[in-house]
Amino acid sequence: MVKTARGGGTGTGHALVLGAGIGGLCAARVLSEVFDRVTILERDAFAGGGGGGGGGAARRGVPQGAHVHSLTVRGANVLEEFFPGFVDELAAEGATLVTALSEVSIVFFGSLLHRVPLGTVLQAGRPFLEDRLRAKVCAAPNVRVLDGREAIAPLATPDRTRVTGARVARPGAPDTAEDIGADLVVDAMGRAGRGAIWLRTLGYDKPVEQRMRVDVAYASRRYRLPPDALGPDRALLVGATPARPRGLVLTQQEHDLWVLSLYGFGSADHPPTTPDEFLSFARELAPFEVGETLRRAEPVTDVAAFAYPHALRRHFQRLRRLPDGLISTGDAICSLNPIYGAGMTVAALEAAALRDCLAAGTRDLPRRFYRSAAKALHLSWLFATLADRSMPQVPGTHPALAALLAKSFRATMAAAATDAKVATAVWNAVSLTGSPAGLAHPRIVAATLRHWPRTAADDN
Repeated sequence: MVKTARGGGTGTGHALVLGAGIGGLCAARVLSEVFDRVTILERDAFAGGGGGGGGGAARRGVPQGAHVHSLTVRGANVLEEFFPGFVDELAAEGATLVTALSEVSIVFFGSLLHRVPLGTVLQAGRPFLEDRLRAKVCAAPNVRVLDGREAIAPLATPDRTRVTGARVARPGAPDTAEDIGADLVVDAMGRAGRGAIWLRTLGYDKPVEQRMRVDVAYASRRYRLPPDALGPDRALLVGATPARPRGLVLTQQEHDLWVLSLYGFGSADHPPTTPDEFLSFARELAPFEVGETLRRAEPVTDVAAFAYPHALRRHFQRLRRLPDGLISTGDAICSLNPIYGAGMTVAALEAAALRDCLAAGTRDLPRRFYRSAAKALHLSWLFATLADRSMPQVPGTHPALAALLAKSFRATMAAAATDAKVATAVWNAVSLTGSPAGLAHPRIVAATLRHWPRTAADDN
């Protein structure tokens, strides 16, 4: 395992990380323990040059930044490995720590999960979290950020067997292009998949892409609410159902601000963005008292919208040929439907996979990393796509399979409403604390079957 000191490298040269989002920052943290120098390149410009200290508004490169973000127990544990004491530091600066499920009301498929304490969840706005994570990473003496620049092309050896850096420029100003050499280039530029495109330009195959159209749209707004707005709770989740493909998430975040995110599958159920219609949509989903609290609440932002057309996975691990010196990570490998709140955790898990691969050296690193990352994210992808397929609004799933999945999820959640062990298994699957395979344990299956719908009316 890579040591947890504050950087310094071990004589491996220069690593160039393209993208300063969660995936890029976690990768840079790992690389700082192995490489003499780590440069993080970011298209957006940061206040103060990128070293942290802001964190108020969502930046252009993270359009989902205004919406609900929670770091799962698993994700928080990985960040604690990278930065001991980080979660407590965030809490001291204003982030909210809640105990799931005793301080979180979760309604999945119409059932309120049993209130059993299962671990701490960090609730903070994406800009707040990302800014402080960037400050932590940049505290290492061998890490620097070059903001206001984007990578426009790879550099490679004449035989194209190794990537040797990237050509970078200021956005919209190709005349400012310069070449930055590197021993390793990490594509953390998001789901657009620049690294996959670069493979083709270098004469390699692009990875096979697996897409699932979900057609989810979000609308979010921040409010100032009293600390006891939800009584003892600090978060409320009301999930979509096949009959009502709409959902709501209300969480307390930093500095006693709350963010309300609404979502819907399919254009007919996308949430509105005008303030009155937005609130009406929310009140149709929330319990009456929560709806009344929102009606009286003080909004502190406008309504922000975000569309998510499809989940995406790129199977780099199946490629037979890969150049040395280039890897992709984060959403460039796997982008999950964000309603499941696993994106930041998956990015952290991929960084942990990179850490373990680097512990064995840099030889054949791309191939080893992609295989390790594929294992790290497989169960998350499986759980999310199965949940998506239970929605008849998601195309490409046979109606009989969608109906079977919906019945299975409904029965499982009904069992989780009264059975602490089932609730624990559900939470472990959702939060990535444990394997979704735990839902197939005979004890859990038996409880689920006792709640299996007996009539057509029970399916609704």
